[in-house]
Amino acid sequence: MSEEIILCICMICSKENENGLLVSKRTFNRHCKIQQEYNDVEEQDLYQQENVHQQEDVYQQEDIYQQEDIYQQEHQLDIFDKNSDTESFDFNEKDNEYYSDYDIEGIEEHDDEEGDDEEEEDDDAMHVDEEEDDSTIHVDDKTDIPIEGLKLLYLKSLYNFTESAYDDIMKIFTTNNVSLYKVKKYLKEITGLASVFYDMCENSCICYTGQYESYQNCSKCDSIRLDTNGKAKRVMPYLSIIDRLKIQFNNENRAEELLYHHEYITNKDNNDLEDIFDGKIYKKLVNDSLFNDKRDIAFIASCDGYQIFKQKTDDCWPFLMINNNLDPSLRVKKENLLIPFLIPGPNQPKDINTFLRPFINEMKELECKNFILILFIIKIS
Repeated sequence: MSEEIILCICMICSKENENGLLVSKRTFNRHCKIQQEYNDVEEQDLYQQENVHQQEDVYQQEDIYQQEDIYQQEHQLDIFDKNSDTESFDFNEKDNEYYSDYDIEGIEEHDDEEGDDEEEEDDDAMHVDEEEDDSTIHVDDKTDIPIEGLKLLYLKSLYNFTESAYDDIMKIFTTNNVSLYKVKKYLKEITGLASVFYDMCENSCICYTGQYESYQNCSKCDSIRLDTNGKAKRVMPYLSIIDRLKIQFNNENRAEELLYHHEYITNKDNNDLEDIFDGKIYKKLVNDSLFNDKRDIAFIASCDGYQIFKQKTDDCWPFLMINNNLDPSLRVKKENLLIPFLIPGPNQPKDINTFLRPFINEMKELECKNFILILFIIKIS
């Protein structure tokens, strides 16, 4: 069944074609959402401008009233008739100096008070404007990274649009000069997740771990480990499984989801094969007194190579892990899959155990901390 095609005339499509573009229904809905957010920002700016104009009108009216008061006061000085019996106020030079100084001080104090009041009103107005700005674009005070940048990064992971598209969208909706690089750096700082890079053979033969850690040449092809600058010619990135499990268990909702394994075994009342926990391998491990804690974790791991380019000149070998402690409807979703490392190629690894070494070390560390791990490794050649 073909996907519905809709004519989209949003600002993104109109930029490429003034008459709009034909896009899928999913893309049309996403563009509508972006357009609505942009319109909300525009309305907020107009509202702020109206408030500024209203405040200017109020200040102008106050100035008019003050001028009228001054005019009335000037005319009130002449309310006494020269021919009346009222005693005239004739001051000598000494008295004039005395009273003029007094009046000047009083006027200055009064003006200072009015000035302070106006400054307070300006500060209040600025404070209101700042609150209105915060309601449109939420920014982290410490890093100037808008929350919208993180939300857009999440959408990028779902729909896999390009980095240039991400940066262009951020330029439209923010003025903080936020790029994908800055958002990733900020995310790495707040999560504490950082890749560790291990030197490997430039031909993907071995990884310099374990017994090869101090080697300067590959034991398989005799290629040199470092370049002329003293840096490894090729590296393998590794992202800690332990650190990611800590983050998941620190989240209350995810911690409850990770109890699926315990709840499934507890509520199981038949011998039907419905999940991996009904298999012979798992039952054998249970008979060996394993999986006694409801937080014990069961992983399935697989490693296979795929061709990156159509020319089939380079191989890439991801190491994929499935967390069986999650419900079957959740465990195979992209956001729940774990990839601790990736062998970047260009060829098939000749000693895959050297690439597995950092992962095995982490699994041993988990075992020492009373975490029981069931691991099925599937290597597809």
